[in-house]
Parts: sequence; C-alpha cells; structure tokens
Amino acid sequence: MKQQVLENILNKKIVAILRGLEYEDNFKVMETLIEAGITNFEVTLNTKKALTIIEEASKKYEKAAYVGAGTVKSKTDALQAIEAGAQFLISPNLSEECIEAALQKKVLIAPGVFSPTEIVKACELGCEIVKLFPAVALGAEYIKQLRGPLQDVKIMAVGGMDLSNMGAYIKAGVNAFGLGSCLVNTKLISEGRYDLLKSHFQEYVNLIS
Repeated sequence: MKQQVLENILNKKIVAILRGLEYEDNFKVMETLIEAGITNFEVTLNTKKALTIIEEASKKYEKAAYVGAGTVKSKTDALQAIEAGAQFLISPNLSEECIEAALQKKVLIAPGVFSPTEIVKACELGCEIVKLFPAVALGAEYIKQLRGPLQDVKIMAVGGMDLSNMGAYIKAGVNAFGLGSCLVNTKLISEGRYDLLKSHFQEYVNLIS
C-alpha cells in the first residue's frame, strides 16, 4: 500500500489539502476532485472532526482515492490518524517521532523540510518523499539549485503554489504539489457551485498532465 500511495502521488502530482471545511462539504469536494482526476486527499488534523472524516472517506473512496492526514505534529497525531485509516501522513516540520511512528506502521510520510540539511536528514530517517514548505518563500530557483546534489529526492512543494507558478516549479524539478486554498475554493463550495469547482480542479489537472 505504501508504494502504491507514493506512486499515485508522483503520477497524479497533486495532493488536495482539505482544511477547515464543514463536515459534509469534505465529501462533496472529494467526489468532485475524483471526477476531475485528483485522487490524493489530505485532511488536516486541525479540521473539526478530522479523524472521523478520514475514517469515513478512507472507506467510502477505498477504490477511487487515497486519503491522508495533514498537520501531523506528534506521535499521537500520527498513530491516531493511521488508526482512523489515513493512508499517508504529511507534517509541517521534520518530526522524528512522527516519522518513526509512520515507518513502524508502514505508512508513507512526507515531513516538512526547508533546508538541504533537513532534506538529507529526512532521507536518512527513511522518508521516500519530503514536503518542501513553505515553497513559495524559497522559489523555483532554490529547487533548481537543490537538484544538483540532491537529484534523487522526491519533493512535494507546498505553500503558495497555484496556476501562475507551478509550471516554473515543475521545470525546476518538483515531483508533486500540495494545494490548499488555491485549489479548494471555499467561495465556490459555500455557494454550492460544484460545476465550477470541477472546472477549476480540471485547470490544475490540465496544467500538470
């Protein structure tokens, strides 16, 4: 399962970050994402009823998508998310206890990293992909420079990515993106415009395909 999740993230190149949505809206958004071709979902643990959403979604979309947990900051967070059914974990920082818990449970984890030292440390600890965060603060040129000595590291860029800059990051060597508010448009969700939301999602799919 761990390898399948990694391959899907690398193939689809997008992890949709669902943060702070109303309970039922999470499932409507996930269904619309699937229709648009996005099949990796990160439910952040600071979302109300996050573990319940992860548990229900991992069962409901078992054959259609992978559901993970985001904002995983402690061993307890990691274990509770995995117990709820999270198929991958994403952390805002390089947490060794989160990584250890994930590896013990054979669950993919992308820890938050910022520097070459943190990237190498994450790889040494056994991580197969890292979350470069906040990527927009570093810029595409930073990633291009990283690719000299760290050409084999799988990098997911998170923070400030959108249609206007993703192309530059792809050229610089990014493998995948974590997309939050730019992708999951809360205005369209609150208005119930899921037709427009699907079209919005497809713009991102078209960009990376």
